[in-house]
Amino acid sequence: MPPALVGEHSLPEPLAHVWAWFCELSNARTPGAFAVASISYQDMEAWARLTGHRPTAAEVALLRELDAAFIASLRKE
Repeated sequence: MPPALVGEHSLPEPLAHVWAWFCELSNARTPGAFAVASISYQDMEAWARLTGHRPTAAEVALLRELDAAFIASLRKE
């Protein structure tokens, strides 16, 4: 978990499932050639089909934002 999310910060309960979904997707991401690959729409579609989850457009947008923040945090390190 990114250090910024550890400690006093808590995840709003209505968004906990999106964080869990992101963790699932992130753990299954394909490796990039020189860096961590982003989670693609195709990855999300396959994950949704295989797991039976039906994310809304807003949830997909949140997943993309979480992925962008994750990749940006890796680049800072």
